[in-house]
Amino acid sequence: MSLRGTVIRPRFLWVGGRFEEARLRLIYQIGPDVEPVDGQKLVEWPTLALLPGFINTHSHAFHRHLRGRSEIGNEGGDTFWRWRDNMYNLVDDVDWDGMKKLCLATFREMIQAGITTVGEFHYVHHGSGRFDLDSAVLAAAKEAGIRICLLTTLYEQAGFDAPEPHVIQKKRFISTYDDFIKHADGLRKLEDETTTIGVAAHSARAVPFAHIGELWQWAEQQQLPFHIHLEEQPKELADCQKFMNSAQTPVDVILRRIKPGPLFTGVHNTYTTAENMEKLAELGANVSVCPCTEGYLGDGIPAISSKTHLSFGTDCNNRICFIEELRWAAFTQHAKHNSRNIAGLSAERLLKHATVGGARSLNLSKVCGSFDVGKAFDCVAFDAASPVIAGLNKDELADGIVFGCGNREIAKVAVQGLIRHEKP
Repeated sequence: MSLRGTVIRPRFLWVGGRFEEARLRLIYQIGPDVEPVDGQKLVEWPTLALLPGFINTHSHAFHRHLRGRSEIGNEGGDTFWRWRDNMYNLVDDVDWDGMKKLCLATFREMIQAGITTVGEFHYVHHGSGRFDLDSAVLAAAKEAGIRICLLTTLYEQAGFDAPEPHVIQKKRFISTYDDFIKHADGLRKLEDETTTIGVAAHSARAVPFAHIGELWQWAEQQQLPFHIHLEEQPKELADCQKFMNSAQTPVDVILRRIKPGPLFTGVHNTYTTAENMEKLAELGANVSVCPCTEGYLGDGIPAISSKTHLSFGTDCNNRICFIEELRWAAFTQHAKHNSRNIAGLSAERLLKHATVGGARSLNLSKVCGSFDVGKAFDCVAFDAASPVIAGLNKDELADGIVFGCGNREIAKVAVQGLIRHEKP
């Protein structure tokens, strides 16, 4: 169903960081007294509370298909690295159709969770041909109806000292820097109203620091978002320090050699020091955290603060519930610090990170993330009549949604003015 050219009258609308009673003409005018003109249709949603669609800034869609194989609590399943071996096996024989199928199921599930935009951090490039699997991801997003920023990912080596790569890394992930740049530049011709391209360096393990700097410089010149896994595991820091023969961590090196800015997003930053997190924030760099995955894999809890330019991702997609990512971002900080006021993570602030912050990370602030005149109509509508939140007033509703709701309270999801999900 298309909502283009309509006037929507919900029960509540998220405007200016809070719920208000308002009508919305897509999206040319917002206010309590907007009326249809020139034969426009009035759409009545008398029980719904509308939020801008959630923006997922870090996903590996194919990881979803490791569900049921967590090995949590089993001998030998105690580390991230064992899980990674299982992930490699998943893509051993993947082809174009297989990659599309894996991603399509994940993207459809994201839509049902209110995620209208995904930043897909994609490094499984090579199927039957070089880089042919990237187009399979884009095809899956188009069929699912989700907005995508494909963060095509440079992966050059298997560790800081370039050891012999795993057979899967060599077959599916690895490319030269020059070949990757040609590929990334070529992808830009596929951009449209719901498809954009960004770039990523997989990690300081997988990309030499010199090429991290060159890729960041290229991304800045092209005005593309740049993402990189940073300091997710203690082993990454230890390996870096051994390689550098110093106490420098990956973030130390990056802060010294390049100047991250608003187009730069570090993913996880689980073991980044509070001092370095402060430096990243001062430079305008973003941080994407994935609380459900970071707990699932036993990573840890990052040192975020009220200054962090924060966004959220579903990462391994074992559980796709974006509201759950938001509340666990707060809950893990509460548990770590024995306090309920860390980093200012109120419901309203968490929703801002999930929308405005996500758009900033993916360089989509002019396109989505808020209900502003001229932006696309991407929305997630919660059923305010649900027993979970029924009776809450407009000042209580955000708190009720973030800390009380799940996917079942989502009634409708729209992307680019088209309804993509409706609760039966």
